[in-house]
Amino acid sequence: MEIQRNDYAKRRKFFIDRKFQSKFIIKFCLLVILACVLFGGLIYLLSSETTTTAFENSRLVIKSTADYLLPLLALTALITIVIVGLAMIITTLFISHRIAGPAYRFEKVTGDIASGNLNLDISLRSKDQLQPIAKGLAEMVKKLRFQITKIKERFSELTDCVEKMKSLQDEKLKLHMVDLEKTINELNKEIKYFKL
Repeated sequence: MEIQRNDYAKRRKFFIDRKFQSKFIIKFCLLVILACVLFGGLIYLLSSETTTTAFENSRLVIKSTADYLLPLLALTALITIVIVGLAMIITTLFISHRIAGPAYRFEKVTGDIASGNLNLDISLRSKDQLQPIAKGLAEMVKKLRFQITKIKERFSELTDCVEKMKSLQDEKLKLHMVDLEKTINELNKEIKYFKL
């Protein structure tokens, strides 16, 4: 129950990706409208060959069933479109939020990884979609962090070895040490790019 309250508290902004979510909602609402129009049109066409008698203003009137049903179908379709449309907007907003939210989170996480930040927590709200992708990203970051840590350890060992070699008096060795120190400094800059 605590997780659900936290999920709701985090959802202060209903439109995360306004363009995606708006298209998603519009497509579903258009399906509802199409269904109402199709339903009403079929009833109208199928009833056009029959007649109906009815009392209107105290008079007996004979009309084709299609003409008699048209105002009722139009009103029914309008009411259905409004009620179901509102329900559809709310439902699709929350459903799309569970897709757009993780997509937005992945966009931020991949940007952080690209900038070298491997100190990330990649988790989604409990009811969000795309959980397997979040777990895969988390596993990838964990493995990268492990590998970079090993590289840093090896780099430290290499630096210690170079310091020991500096104390030797061989002139030829000292020339190679200058090149090695330059390479080590360049490698150190590259390693510092990653934040663990």
